[in-house]
Amino acid sequence: MYPDRFRLPQVTEHVLTWLERRRPGFGAWDGEVEAQLMAEARLALADVSRRFAEVAVDPGYWARLERSIFTVALPRYFQLAREHHALQRVRYGVWRGGDLLSRAVYTGAGIAAAVVVAITAVPDWLEPLPFALILFGPFLPDMQESFYERRYRRQLATLVQDMGVEQQQLETYRPLDEPVPPALEPLSEPESPARSGESSSKEKV
Repeated sequence: MYPDRFRLPQVTEHVLTWLERRRPGFGAWDGEVEAQLMAEARLALADVSRRFAEVAVDPGYWARLERSIFTVALPRYFQLAREHHALQRVRYGVWRGGDLLSRAVYTGAGIAAAVVVAITAVPDWLEPLPFALILFGPFLPDMQESFYERRYRRQLATLVQDMGVEQQQLETYRPLDEPVPPALEPLSEPESPARSGESSSKEKV
């Protein structure tokens, strides 16, 4: 019915992107944080609403879209964001916050394990493990943070995709007392020179 930028998945993605730019700046998660994020969500929707009003006059559709954002998308987002926000504040549980000492300890543990493997009889499949710890030990904190960040991004992407089902319901259900908006008029394409030449020759005949 409307361009993709005015459908639930894309509008939801716009709102979540807007909120994710602001969420890390808040302190401990509480009711005030949610209230401020809700206010930011209204600002994000107002930004899209202004652009929607330029192409269509359908207050019923937009009201139902906003209701879906506030009753379906945002509650799910708050649940995911609350958990991730708490993890971020404790640096994802990384030992010592991933400072230089912790990275040196990981590397030292790998060296010590390599010495033990060299002087004792261990199964062959254990021999590469100390060397892997030596190589990747300094990057373990970064890998741990990256794992949680990628998981969170996947969860948000799934939320956006799920709003496609909500969009189908939005389009199939319209209250009987809601006026049907006028169809969008397609932009007229410029006539090609070849066709204009044909039409002029026909007029001469």
